[in-house]
Amino acid sequence: MLQISDEAVGALRQIGTLRIRGVEADGEIELEIEEATEPVADDVVVERDGVEVYLDPVAANALEDQVLGIHAHDDHFHFSFDDQAG
Repeated sequence: MLQISDEAVGALRQIGTLRIRGVEADGEIELEIEEATEPVADDVVVERDGVEVYLDPVAANALEDQVLGIHAHDDHFHFSFDDQAG
């Protein structure tokens, strides 16, 4: 299951809950990230230290071995997905 990094926890406290949706196109999966207030039916809810990220089933499958990173950069944020240690 997707893990949320320490930095991402802090960033999510600032920006709020996110929903990540996977869109399959040309044999690849593109991820769309948007603000959310609640999960959509069939979403997987990932929680850490009081913050949540909602994943649709396609995104949940694609990100099952990843760690979400969110890095503040001036007035915006950069998102990253890195392999889990192990």
